[in-house]
Amino acid sequence: MAVVEQASATSTNPQTASKSFPWTLTSYEEQGNLWLKWTTGAPFRAQQGQIAVYNNGFPADPQKDRKAWSWDNEHGGGSGWDTGLRYGSDWSCAWIAEKSPNGPYTYVVTLVTKGI
Repeated sequence: MAVVEQASATSTNPQTASKSFPWTLTSYEEQGNLWLKWTTGAPFRAQQGQIAVYNNGFPADPQKDRKAWSWDNEHGGGSGWDTGLRYGSDWSCAWIAEKSPNGPYTYVVTLVTKGI
């Protein structure tokens, strides 16, 4: 009978799996206003997901200094949201969500609008 004197710190048969899902945020102009739509291929939703618009870049705290925001499950689940803001260059738009478990918020997807 063999006696193990020291346990090995190295696995002998490691198995790894990974999978990625698309998270897409799109800006567009409609009737002079900034509209946003969003989609994901993930079989789950972002934790407390929100769509946010800023006018001075992306703040360190994604919930601060927003000009407009919406829960990500509103507006047809992302089929089109009129932010009520005039369309133009340099709107900073983001899909944000809470880090697990229960915060703080972080950026999932970001974009900056370009002029027409």
